[in-house]
Amino acid sequence: MQSEPETVCNVAISFDRCKITSVTCSCGNKDIFYCAHVVALSLYRIRKPDQVKLHLPISETLFQMNRDQLQKFVQYLITVHHTEVLPTAQKLADEILSQNSEINQVHGAPDPTAGASIDDENCWHLDEEQVQEQVKLFLSQGGYHGSGKQLNLLFAKVREMLKMRDSNGARMLTLITEQFMADPRLSLWRQQGTAMTDKYRQLWDELGALWMCIVLNPHCKLEQKSSWLKQLKKWNSVDVCPWEDGNHGNELPNLTNALPQGANANQ
Repeated sequence: MQSEPETVCNVAISFDRCKITSVTCSCGNKDIFYCAHVVALSLYRIRKPDQVKLHLPISETLFQMNRDQLQKFVQYLITVHHTEVLPTAQKLADEILSQNSEINQVHGAPDPTAGASIDDENCWHLDEEQVQEQVKLFLSQGGYHGSGKQLNLLFAKVREMLKMRDSNGARMLTLITEQFMADPRLSLWRQQGTAMTDKYRQLWDELGALWMCIVLNPHCKLEQKSSWLKQLKKWNSVDVCPWEDGNHGNELPNLTNALPQGANANQ
């Protein structure tokens, strides 16, 4: 039996203060969670740290090169990735050669390999686009093909994040809520004067329960709670926002009361 040739994937992982802040993999797998190649590389880095070569930020490496080395570096880079980088390389070259260009008004240049500043917020990588696409796909299936189960798995993931005090929990729930609000069935049901299905109502109830967990979290800062309350009121003001217990619920009483009085006074 002839076996298929192994596929080699190019994986890049960025770290910042013990957190994975960005990942890319050439496998093309589109999912909310890390692909197997990213997981494998992460485990390899943890278990065999001495076998993973560390590099200086690219800005430091370029600083050590002379003119001939810099020219060779750029030309080889363009040669290897000709079709991908040539238009950008030519555009940057034209801007750098123009004395009045915006790029020449800024001192230095960005270096994504240098990491964030100590004052910058760092959080675990979350592919927001994939979260939105997955939720949109599950909702479009109308509760069939196990879509309700998949959405409940996403809710469980949010609960896990909140339990670990991962800031991505609120980010992920925000993305999920935005897709729920954009579901075209909400407008259709409102126009027809019909109620949503029981299964769909259960998903909305779970969504609301998770937001209650976030707003009532005693470890969150007042600024965060105020920001979430503002966003919740914005969603609640949309015409297609589902009713709660038969009422439109413009005042969001439970969520509002969860905040200190000082936060309400500033709204």
